Amino acid sequence: MSNSFSIIKKGYSPQEVDDFIMELEHAIDDYKLKEQYISQALVESHITSKQIIEEAEIRAFEIEKDALIQLEHLKHELDNTKKKLGSFKNDYDVFIDHFKNSFTDNELQTVLDTIDEIDNIISCSKKNKAG
Repeated sequence: MSNSFSIIKKGYSPQEVDDFIMELEHAIDDYKLKEQYISQALVESHITSKQIIEEAEIRAFEIEKDALIQLEHLKHELDNTKKKLGSFKNDYDVFIDHFKNSFTDNELQTVLDTIDEIDNIISCSKKNKAG
């Protein structure tokens, strides 16, 4: 692109000036096209980033909702387990109380002595078979 013009009788050469103006117009058109592409890319990237953010927020909400549902389920299971353990403890306590009341101390000692005798007989029997 030349910006010096030949001097002729009444000023610069009209053809050279026209050619230069045409070159400038092409350069301006190129810059406008580039500006348009850049503007379009910026708009598209802005739209894309908004979509990504919206999708991430939706996914985060879904994850939080699922976590809360799971937490509620776990709380329910924990409550059920506590109830079952409480019921088991009560049943166990009733059983132990019933067992304690079924025997006097002497009767319980007799049962324990009998168990010891049976254990001794079994031990001796095993030794005799081994030897």
